[in-house]
Amino acid sequence: MNDFFRRFAGMPRRDFLTHAGAGLLGAGVAAATARAADADPADAPFAVVHGPVVQSPGTGEVTVTWHTNRPATAAVRCAVEGGEERVFVTSRDGLIPNDSTSHAVRVTGLTPGKPFTYTLVSREFKGYRTPYEVTHGETLTSGPFTCAPTDPAERPFSFVMWNDIHDKGRLLASMFDDTDWDDVDFVVLNGDIINDCITEQQAFRAFYDVCAARFGASIPLVFVRGNHETRGPWARRLRDVVPGRGGEYYYSFPHGGAHFVVMDSGEDKPDGNKEYAGLVEFGSFRERQTRWLEADLASEAAKAARWKILLTHQPPAFEPDDGFGMREVRRLWQPLAEAAGAQLWLSGHTHSFSWVRPGGAGGKTFHTVVNPTDATLRVDVRPEALRVTVTQQGGKRLHEEEIPA
Repeated sequence: MNDFFRRFAGMPRRDFLTHAGAGLLGAGVAAATARAADADPADAPFAVVHGPVVQSPGTGEVTVTWHTNRPATAAVRCAVEGGEERVFVTSRDGLIPNDSTSHAVRVTGLTPGKPFTYTLVSREFKGYRTPYEVTHGETLTSGPFTCAPTDPAERPFSFVMWNDIHDKGRLLASMFDDTDWDDVDFVVLNGDIINDCITEQQAFRAFYDVCAARFGASIPLVFVRGNHETRGPWARRLRDVVPGRGGEYYYSFPHGGAHFVVMDSGEDKPDGNKEYAGLVEFGSFRERQTRWLEADLASEAAKAARWKILLTHQPPAFEPDDGFGMREVRRLWQPLAEAAGAQLWLSGHTHSFSWVRPGGAGGKTFHTVVNPTDATLRVDVRPEALRVTVTQQGGKRLHEEEIPA
């Protein structure tokens, strides 16, 4: 009999489970704490080390994300219109997470378009003494911060988009510096922001920290997954930094009289390609999204919107010999977008600028714009027109065009 079990020999069953459970659960938390300590000295004060970044907007709701240097429970305390204070937490299957340094809390029930003030509450979790008793460390409050959720009501607004940065966080920060942030209501990062997912720290360096420094607490981020975000040992942990909405990277949201659809175009080669080592199944994933997209574009919210705008990393194919992923996007989703009367489709992936007007390559009925790697795409949304401007790093204007209603 080993020492662990010898200590509990002869105990009543309930007492055994109580003490043994404490040891096993405590070991799990200790392992999580050890992993956190690899990146942060054990004697460093408990702290928020990344964020906040507000993400995945919806009507009257957003997800607030941030990261601590040691495992913690997390809450968001909000002051809403009228002075009422509400507290939001995340739970999974009824359990509030206590073993992670990554925190994502969905804040709901907000007045659409109305700014709200929020504070992060992070309570360090040190472990279990028994299954019924736990040890906490310091409680930190961070803020206050102010943000506004999206609003379906028609009004002028703008958004900006970047893509295919491939780990070049300094390039992204430089383009942020050159951006006119007036009237920007949300930011789109349209895929391949990370160049293959190796570690969490890579994501922080590539985009998360520069977003937090520039706008993250106050302007929502819409993150569109690209094919390079599906590769590497950390790809299955991407949600620790960009959680999507409802556990998915495809969703829609209304804002300012426009209906936005975010789709996940997956990988750019067939599932059986040797690059993927038999570890992907994007064929059925795209089919599932297709069924969802058909229902979404048939919804009353989509029908009522003046503008319908799609966001995918891979664009719908223009020519028969375009890549497999682009051909799948065209085959599955282009007919639905055309039937719904979409006016604009924004993508990246090819690393070069292109603008295809209705009736051009691929026979599309909407405008398709592919943003290059080193440019800022800005869309000014007005009831009478969409004005799309593409500006290269350094200020060179690549293109400007209006799409009339």
